[in-house]
Amino acid sequence: MAEACFKLSHDGYVNCSARGLENHLEDTQWLNVTAKEISFEHNRLVHVTPFPKIIVEKIILRKNQISTIDSHAFKELVHLIELDLSNNQLTSEQLKPHIFEGQFSPEAYEPLPLKVLNLSNNILQWLHQSVFEHIIGIEVLNLSGNPFGVFDYRTSIAISSLSYLQELDISYCQLKELPNLQFHNAKYLKKLNLVGNKLAVLPRPLEEAGALEYLSLDNNPIRVIDGANAFPNLTKLRELSLCDMSSLTTIGNGGLSALIGLVDLRVRNCKKLDVIEEYAFAITTARGIVWPSLKKLDLSSNALQYLPILLLDRWDSLEELHLMHNRWSCDCRNQYLIETILPEYAAKQKTTAEVGELICFAPPEHAGKSLTSLAKRHLRCLDLYDARPEKDAAILVGMLIGLLIAIPVGMAFFVFWRRGFFFCGSQGPASFSRAFYKRASNDDDI
Repeated sequence: MAEACFKLSHDGYVNCSARGLENHLEDTQWLNVTAKEISFEHNRLVHVTPFPKIIVEKIILRKNQISTIDSHAFKELVHLIELDLSNNQLTSEQLKPHIFEGQFSPEAYEPLPLKVLNLSNNILQWLHQSVFEHIIGIEVLNLSGNPFGVFDYRTSIAISSLSYLQELDISYCQLKELPNLQFHNAKYLKKLNLVGNKLAVLPRPLEEAGALEYLSLDNNPIRVIDGANAFPNLTKLRELSLCDMSSLTTIGNGGLSALIGLVDLRVRNCKKLDVIEEYAFAITTARGIVWPSLKKLDLSSNALQYLPILLLDRWDSLEELHLMHNRWSCDCRNQYLIETILPEYAAKQKTTAEVGELICFAPPEHAGKSLTSLAKRHLRCLDLYDARPEKDAAILVGMLIGLLIAIPVGMAFFVFWRRGFFFCGSQGPASFSRAFYKRASNDDDI
């Protein structure tokens, strides 16, 4: 088997993928092997037995049916830096600490030098609290796609024990909340992926992850981000993603104010998001109001009608601005956007492609027009309660014409009534007779 795999090798990359293998190492040809990467991806492996003493930096075992891994299985791989066990059948009961045990002698203990561990898309519901005790140098851990539901105390302790952790992926783990002290030891954690969980509010434990530079909360059921449900003081956070949040309706004042180091913000494809308030980013300090120095802002594919002037301090500092597929209202509240921001940005980028495709949805007289076509127009302000003055004018003209017709008609009716032509009121038979009485002239014969 080894010989067949090595025929596919190139520059230290040994490819044993998709070969129907049921055993990863079954002959002596693997002895004294030196490779950068060995891949057993997409085979029929169920049981991982101990590897022989080979020099390899990365082993890929993903997309098998692995449910059992022997103790000390990777003990001889003293150069192993990255291990991929994703998309298998590993359970919490089977993932035991001794699996990752390294070299040991009475004189010294040498843990595995593992830096990257991928356990995504298995059947893990909890972790043994000591599961990582032999690989404490882990910097990148991927637990995504496992049905945890909640991080119990064992799981929380296991993750917290990784003092050098820099990247943590716990996306699609069905999490509704995070333990209070989850990140108390996360002094090096720079990247956190929480995509596709069930978080209805921003997790409070984030405030302890002070070193975070990247955070993704895509596809979580958060409805409002404002002063009452605001991001904690993550001063080093540079990149934030809030995409595909189907429940998000509002980003209110103070919601993002503590993120003073933010450079790249993506709020995309949130179909109910129709309001971003003007002080969503701003924070009041002793020096006055301060905004983050955003370089990239993506607000495309939402339901936004307005872009507040004071959302940013320096719109001209933006390097990227994406506003496509919103419901922009071309009235005076967006005058600054249409008249200043878009032309300046288009000139800076030396392209009008995307800017020219922004379409007005309201008011009716501008619906369907491009925003840039109105750059030199003085846009009217919508009336209170979204009243329609163009309809009001028609109504007023109609009322005036009606009055001009009604007044003389009414006066005519009044005159006729006074002369008794309509037999109204308390008039009796005598009045009826008088209505048809014609006085004879003096010349008529009697």
